[in-house]
Amino acid sequence: MPLFEYICGDCQKQFTFLSGVVADNHDPQCPRCHSRHLRKLISRVSRGRSDDERMDGIAEKMDNQDLEDGQELRRFAREMGREISAESGEDMTDEIEQLIEKESTGGHSTHKDDGTIY
Repeated sequence: MPLFEYICGDCQKQFTFLSGVVADNHDPQCPRCHSRHLRKLISRVSRGRSDDERMDGIAEKMDNQDLEDGQELRRFAREMGREISAESGEDMTDEIEQLIEKESTGGHSTHKDDGTIY
């Protein structure tokens, strides 16, 4: 089944749409604001890596980090979020930022969850 990537022209949410999966499949719309003002993106092509290769890469990066320093930990979390996004094909920037903010404010987030699950 084809995967198409879009960015919403209204709220700038980037997402992947799986086309042709079910009989009641519909035209894509933004999962955050439900807009149909979308722009199709050109998908990246990447080499698949095994779980072991991915875990080795993460462990290697963790060895070089001072995870006791809050600022460096946040930077590392953002970098890992970008890597996970690249591997999965999903833009997880918003979700990573919400988790970082929640952690830095003692568990209280000022962002509203848009209910997107993927």
